Amino acid sequence: MISYIKGEIAKKGLDYIIVDNNNIGYYISTSFSTLNKLKEKEHAMILTYMHIREDIVALYGFLTQDEMDLFKKLITVNGIGPKAGLAVLSTYEANTIKEIILKEDADRMSKVPGIGKKTASKIILELKDKVGTLESLPAGERETAVIGRDTTDILDALISLGFSSYDAKNTLDSMDIEGKSENDIIKEALKNITRQVL
Repeated sequence: MISYIKGEIAKKGLDYIIVDNNNIGYYISTSFSTLNKLKEKEHAMILTYMHIREDIVALYGFLTQDEMDLFKKLITVNGIGPKAGLAVLSTYEANTIKEIILKEDADRMSKVPGIGKKTASKIILELKDKVGTLESLPAGERETAVIGRDTTDILDALISLGFSSYDAKNTLDSMDIEGKSENDIIKEALKNITRQVL
């Protein structure tokens, strides 16, 4: 079992990184939250989880132990595989996921791509006694989505226009969107993404 890998971030993809360690490139699937904190060419230590099935061996990795622990808890839920676990961690920060579970907020959990109401309720039911208490969560970090306010519809619109999920999320994360209409945000995001592509 590989517990962690130290090395240079050789590449960042949509939902993965390649870490160069002693001239070996390790492909590690990860969350948007971890991706957002990493830069290519920088050195980092990535905590890893090796997922083994008959037809695949895959590495999943995160920057923090908190994310790793939550990922491991999520994939213990029947019907939640590593990809779904990553989707949850790419939609909300770790503390927000815990809060959603503790508040039994199936509506917010079901906003995760690929997670319906039934699965959201199952996650909450199976993990509500395993993620601590509301009092233990840092007050300043509650109600925090990975990309700020709920921008699911805006992301969907940008992706439907041909931009990758990674570019759309990265652009929205760098923008000040408070007080702006969805149309204005989309127009500004399109300009920013176009500049990045060019």
